[in-house]
Amino acid sequence: MSKQSLIEFPADIAVKAMGLNEDDFEACIVNLVSPLLPPDQTSYTTLPSKGGKYLSVSIRFTATSLDQLHSVYAVLRAETRVLYAL
Repeated sequence: MSKQSLIEFPADIAVKAMGLNEDDFEACIVNLVSPLLPPDQTSYTTLPSKGGKYLSVSIRFTATSLDQLHSVYAVLRAETRVLYAL
């Protein structure tokens, strides 16, 4: 069975990781995904929840393959501090 994707690569992708709003949560996310992504085509933005308890880190990048995209989600899911990855 071959891997087929509805996404045509390269593609602009946005991934969001959410966790508790702790001092180093953003740095944790950046350190997890930066080895997988081209630095000149990646940007990070953060947004705290209304009450400030949670923080979302949005990662925008140009994905070159489905395997790369799966790798990003895999490292985020493996991190216990990440409550949700979208």
